[in-house]
Amino acid sequence: MNFLERLRPAVVNGLRELRANKIRSLLSMSGIILGVASLVAMVTVVQGMVGNFRQFVDAMGGIEKITVDKQPLPKEQEHLAELSEGITMRDVDRLRRTVPLVRNISPEARVGFEKLAFDGRETSTYVNGVTADYLPVAKRWVDPGQGRFISDLDVLNLNDVIVLGSAVVPDLFPPNVDPVGQVVKVRGRRFTVIGILNNIEGSGMQIRSASSRGSGGSWRWRNSGVFIPVSTALTKFNGNDRLSGLGLRIADPDQLRDAVEQTERTLLAAHKGLRDFSITTNEQTLEDFRKTEVAFKLSLGGVAGISLFVGGIGIMNVMLASINERIREIGVRKAVGARGSDLFLQFLAEAAVVSVVGGLLGLLVSTGIVGVMNYILTQALPTGAVATLDWAIMAQGLAFSVVIGLVAGVYPALRAARLDPIEALRHE
Repeated sequence: MNFLERLRPAVVNGLRELRANKIRSLLSMSGIILGVASLVAMVTVVQGMVGNFRQFVDAMGGIEKITVDKQPLPKEQEHLAELSEGITMRDVDRLRRTVPLVRNISPEARVGFEKLAFDGRETSTYVNGVTADYLPVAKRWVDPGQGRFISDLDVLNLNDVIVLGSAVVPDLFPPNVDPVGQVVKVRGRRFTVIGILNNIEGSGMQIRSASSRGSGGSWRWRNSGVFIPVSTALTKFNGNDRLSGLGLRIADPDQLRDAVEQTERTLLAAHKGLRDFSITTNEQTLEDFRKTEVAFKLSLGGVAGISLFVGGIGIMNVMLASINERIREIGVRKAVGARGSDLFLQFLAEAAVVSVVGGLLGLLVSTGIVGVMNYILTQALPTGAVATLDWAIMAQGLAFSVVIGLVAGVYPALRAARLDPIEALRHE
């Protein structure tokens, strides 16, 4: 008799025992159910959060982006505050000449949260002064959806032109009006609309352009705001040449640290050693999140491991109780020719059946847990749905439960296989 022929009746016996002792079997499987459910839910949610956060970082320019912001002088340099010029367009020219690793430089002059008016309709949003390099630095490759973006000529001529985020359009224009070419007012100054940025949405684990969809939802922050030439913002609104910050994009992420060092040296030399700026990268943000991810996996994985361990103990207890109840049956089987290996396989198969059924129930519970976690985390994160169940993760969870069941069933199966048939037949 080959192995499969011996295994089939063993599995059937295992299912029969499961059906005959439903409550006891369910109690023994509770640890496996909770362990598999927590393991699958933990891995799914953590992976979803990681993907979601990477998506968020990508929306902020990716790891190729270096951000330079103005900041107060450190305490030891406060007495030199009058010498600080801040970040200016002259820094942009210096960086272009001295930092070859940088492909694009996007100066930004924040005007502030302003009221926009058109034909009796009003809305408020933030106004930023930018250049043509804003799009590649911000990774908005597909924009604008209508018209065009700010050009170098607009910056050179201080043109009063404006590009609107998609979330601003429905608040400012009636549905039957094409915004491109219309004139809107910002602080009483007339600006001609030259373009509308495509709507960007987060859906599941991806970002997609969706100009045909509404502009609401959790990605509204990404679709709000309007953009004017940086020179117009500095001259006609801010009244000085100081920028709010710079966005730099490098060609090769592997050269990020070298680019940061070159940028820092150039700016320190240009600012006469004054550290009135800060340099940050999204890589630092990702590294902080990786540490959080490891902490999540260790803590939640520990909970899942304990549940699976308890489940294994439950299965072992049930199998030992089952052997004690069936000692005479074991003795009869040995008396009529059953080998120890046959009994070992039978009881090991019964343990495997309990763990497989418990694992399948655990997968069912995990779908509910992931659904609840998705609902909670979607309210907290800005990038839409958090996680989706992956068949590979579910298969791993089921495999863990089977392994736990088999390990827990080895000792009871060995005990059954080693029972003396004469002593077993005498057992009352």
